Amino acid sequence: MNASSLPTASRLLFDELLLQPNLRLRVGEHVVDIGALRIVTRPDHPRLTSKAAAVLIELVRHAGDTVMRDQLLDRVWADRVTTPDVLTQAVKELRRAFNDDAKPSRYIETIPKVGYRLLAAVSLLDGELISVGSAAAGNDPDVVDVVDAPAALPPSARARLRWGWIALALAAAAGLALLAWRGGSREAAVAPGTWTVSDIRQLTSDPGSERRPAVSPDGTRVIYAQADQAGGASGIDRIVMRAIGESKSVRVTSRKSDSFEEVPTWSPDGSQIAFERLAKEDCTMHIVSSLGGSERDVGPCKNYMVHYFDWAPDGKALISAEGSGGTPDDMVLMRWDLATGTKQPLQYERLPDAQDLEAHYSPDGKLIAFRRGLAPYSDLCVMSAQGGAVRQLTQLHSRIRGLAWTRDSRGLIFASNQDGHFTLYTVALDSGEVRALGVGPAEYPAAARGADIVAYEIPRTTSRLAWVALAGDKAVPELLAKSTGSDNSPAFSPDGSRIAFVSDRSGAQQVWLYDFSTLELNALTDFHDALLVNPAWSADGKRLLVTARGKGNPGLIEIDLASRRQRSISRPGQDVLSANYGPDADSYLLVIGGSSRQNQLALLEHAGQGNERLVPLAIGVEHMELDPAAHRLYYTKNAQSALYSRDLAGGDEKLVTPLIESTLIDGWRIVDGRIWYVSKVAWKPTDILEYDPATDAQRVVLHMDTELHDVGFSVSPNRDRILITPLGTEDTDIGSFRLSAAAR
Repeated sequence: MNASSLPTASRLLFDELLLQPNLRLRVGEHVVDIGALRIVTRPDHPRLTSKAAAVLIELVRHAGDTVMRDQLLDRVWADRVTTPDVLTQAVKELRRAFNDDAKPSRYIETIPKVGYRLLAAVSLLDGELISVGSAAAGNDPDVVDVVDAPAALPPSARARLRWGWIALALAAAAGLALLAWRGGSREAAVAPGTWTVSDIRQLTSDPGSERRPAVSPDGTRVIYAQADQAGGASGIDRIVMRAIGESKSVRVTSRKSDSFEEVPTWSPDGSQIAFERLAKEDCTMHIVSSLGGSERDVGPCKNYMVHYFDWAPDGKALISAEGSGGTPDDMVLMRWDLATGTKQPLQYERLPDAQDLEAHYSPDGKLIAFRRGLAPYSDLCVMSAQGGAVRQLTQLHSRIRGLAWTRDSRGLIFASNQDGHFTLYTVALDSGEVRALGVGPAEYPAAARGADIVAYEIPRTTSRLAWVALAGDKAVPELLAKSTGSDNSPAFSPDGSRIAFVSDRSGAQQVWLYDFSTLELNALTDFHDALLVNPAWSADGKRLLVTARGKGNPGLIEIDLASRRQRSISRPGQDVLSANYGPDADSYLLVIGGSSRQNQLALLEHAGQGNERLVPLAIGVEHMELDPAAHRLYYTKNAQSALYSRDLAGGDEKLVTPLIESTLIDGWRIVDGRIWYVSKVAWKPTDILEYDPATDAQRVVLHMDTELHDVGFSVSPNRDRILITPLGTEDTDIGSFRLSAAAR
């Protein structure tokens, strides 16, 4: 008898128990945290993939019995077309995770040409109470024995084990009731690995922007960059300091120059401050006493656009990141010795073309946390301060703007737009659980090493829908559909009569439609806490495609403009990062999130029909564009400074040009077989250039005295105008709050 043959109510309870979010299993001698995708008893081992964990659940569900290969493929890979090889790899991954190199296997038996059978004893652990150590399954008061199956059991014994699952489910329910009856003492306390926010306040409200705060180790002072409004240096950022809770600020640096002073960071003992000086083509690192005075020049920083740094615990070095040749691809973490000025790469687990940056030492000095991947697809990783094995903490595939350690070194605080707006989250090191702090809008958190104070940016920056004429002497943006909100991702309809774009002008991100003939503006969606990505028009102008990311949102949807009805294109559980229409009426091009940086570009054909299929095209793709006339696909790859293309009819991938980097995100388009792209993103004036892959020639299409906050743009069908979203108002402030850790 197996779980599928149980009475309906018991089977549902059985399945619910296996799908609980904090599920932990003891499998043989190992403990598996299903929610965090990790082997608790092997903390240095890489996380499991979600598919390997799903295979394990299915084997546990039928522990002691053989599970057919087709059954596993149907259950675990129901959302995609695949081959039996993926199951073989998942089982190999589980055996590696359990360190099971014995022959025959002690954990998972292969039944040739049939399927697999779980051999190891399995127990269910209470995720909050269990203390993993030398306790054996069956002796721990918080462990409920599930299966203790030898390699061979008579059918009657296996039947008793199946019914044992029902007793387990009832025991778990009774345990929850008992906890509630005891007065809810465990419920009253905040769960370990969580933090609470209090005393939220705004520290600055000066005209102009205050950026990139850092809190002194004792939590009494904050430093940040602020635009200097005095004399001829008006608008140049300077490093200033103020006490927490006071309004008076003083400048820390004294040099008179036209260079911007940015990203101040306290030394571990609070006696020194490191910061950048930026000119248009120059970046240098400097150190000044926290009491002010003369500065020390440390040396050049190669690429200010991706240059983040922190102090080493001994105060003798900085940790930063650099790429070969000064480009953002292949970024490796570096130790920068302050006495000699030399830089040495850290020795740790990474792929040759990984993009690692924004590293921070934990307050206890034992760990390093860092961001892997540049915008828009980043995740957080952690490793020992000595290097070595790397553990990926998150699977967000979202933009991350700033990270910091909690005071207790048990978690990270970070800013992400995974739910639409940039807000603050925590992620616990032990469980990998991500929780919203309820602080937002917020970016670039910075925490005190020895106090519960966290400072952060309160972004007050807008970008506004506008268009620019390509003819004439002056390229002056003309605002369209004016509002006090922030707009991005504009797209002309195929006939040029309408514009689709994303805006938060109603309070949350929605897709909006602007009609030139009626001057009417209408919201097409009503999402809550959604990150909306790149609206795309169908060739006939009757439908819109948009990706709605975030918890509880549908993924890829298509909107019929005549009826305003929506239908879901992506499958449940499919992490679509971005999408566009394919070459045929019922085809779509999808970028699907994978583990680490292995995003997959795929062609979805016959969507929603019986003959639907997903055809893989490329791996590691960041952004793609289709040239329908040439039936050719162009795309950039994560961590690579190049544009690639391939013919949809077949053939090899081709390198087009190194001019288009993945850091440009969606700031490029295919126009009449040529590539138009944004240049000089961080400074104004901004140029839009045209590159012709046939002749290798370049020309300036548009030169604007404008700064772009969002680099996405759209070209009108008759090539006379370009839609952009130039930077509007900018008045960022600094806020702070107290972050208290839950008692263990």
